[in-house]
Amino acid sequence: MTSLILKTAMRLIVPLAMLFAAYMALKGHNEPGGGFIGGLIASVSLALYRMTYGVDSFDKLFPIHPRILVFVGLTCAVLTAIFPLLLGRPLLTSYEHYLNLGFGQSVHFVTAAIFDIGVLLVVVGVSVGMIDRLSREVEKS
Repeated sequence: MTSLILKTAMRLIVPLAMLFAAYMALKGHNEPGGGFIGGLIASVSLALYRMTYGVDSFDKLFPIHPRILVFVGLTCAVLTAIFPLLLGRPLLTSYEHYLNLGFGQSVHFVTAAIFDIGVLLVVVGVSVGMIDRLSREVEKS
C-alpha cells in the first residue's frame, strides 16, 4: 500500500496503539484486560505498519526476531508462575507490594504484572512471526 494518507496516519496510530497496549497489559492484574489483549493490540498495529511500509521498514522498526520475544515471554511467565512454589506457596500465587517513588507517591505492584508482560511478549512474538512469514511467502510468489 502506498497511500500517503495511510502512511501519515500510521505514524500516529502505531505509537498510540503501543501505548494503549502497554496500558491494557499493565491494568490487567486488577481489571479486565491483560497481556493477551495488550499483545493483540500491539500485534495489529505492527501488522498494519508492515502492510503500509513493507518488509524493509518493518525490519528496521522491529529488529528482534519474533522467536526471541516468544522465548523471553515464556521465560517471564513460567518463572513468575513457579516462583511461589519455591516459597511453599501454590502455583501462580501473586504477591503485591507498594513501591515508594518519593514525594509521598507510591505505585501498586503485583507479580501478576510480570506474568502479563510475558503473555504480551508471547502474543506479539507469535502474531508478528506468523504475519511476517506469511507475508514473505505471498511476496515471493
